[in-house]
Amino acid sequence: MGEEGDGEGQFDRPHDLDFSPSEDKLYAIDRDNQRIQVFDKNGTFLFQWGEEGDGDGQFSLPYGLDVDKEGNVWVADRSNNNIQKFDAEGNFLLRFGSGGSEPGQFDHLRAVVVDDALRYLYTADSNNHRVQEFDINGTFIKSFGTLGNGSGQLNVPTTVILDSKGYLYVSERGNERVQKFDTDGNSILMWGSKGSGPNQFCHQEHLGVDKFDNIYVNDPQTDPGCSQEAGIKKFDSNGHLITKMVIPGEDPDPEHLAIDSDGNVYVSLRGFNEIRVYKPIIE
Repeated sequence: MGEEGDGEGQFDRPHDLDFSPSEDKLYAIDRDNQRIQVFDKNGTFLFQWGEEGDGDGQFSLPYGLDVDKEGNVWVADRSNNNIQKFDAEGNFLLRFGSGGSEPGQFDHLRAVVVDDALRYLYTADSNNHRVQEFDINGTFIKSFGTLGNGSGQLNVPTTVILDSKGYLYVSERGNERVQKFDTDGNSILMWGSKGSGPNQFCHQEHLGVDKFDNIYVNDPQTDPGCSQEAGIKKFDSNGHLITKMVIPGEDPDPEHLAIDSDGNVYVSLRGFNEIRVYKPIIE
């Protein structure tokens, strides 16, 4: 679904994706058009909201989104360094955050995820090399992570997701790895390094999780010396590779992922300005 442009159902650098709880809506960030577009699962355009600016309901490079268990839509706005909350129809509800490095501030905010209990949310604060935790009203609670490549350290975190057991997974572009944390910020495990091998990544992008807690990683492989063969790698929750899928075409630039309850993988491809759906392989 999608093509380049600024009309309904068109994109200028599609980014994050997530489904409503009943999966009747797929929310998609249309980054450079500064808006959120909403589709059904078959790719039919439903509605949209947003425009460029720094006010309520406005965006400046919206980057990540999460739909909570009540159907509210949370958007991480990179250049405005804030998080906005909307209802399922796109009506503005809440906004918090500002630029900086102090607790509760952001520098290149890229992702937000809300827990199933609707108590806490977690953010990938990329250039501050940390994950920050807030309560559901936007009050800062704590952060974890410092710049580095050791256990518990982070280097340009770009995504934070939650599995069904409450573990956090963080993708690190600077370290080309995935790191798993408990919600207290303790590092559980990490996997990945720079390269084109089965457990390696190159210009690693973002993560998705399915109902079985398998972790999907978009791996563009676009840096010099890498394979230039973009794909999606699927791991179990312990970081063991399950399968790899190649995305054909010249520089598709896979960005974000959403996996529905049937195991279909929805991928935003910035290079093609489209969202593509891959069905699971049944063995």
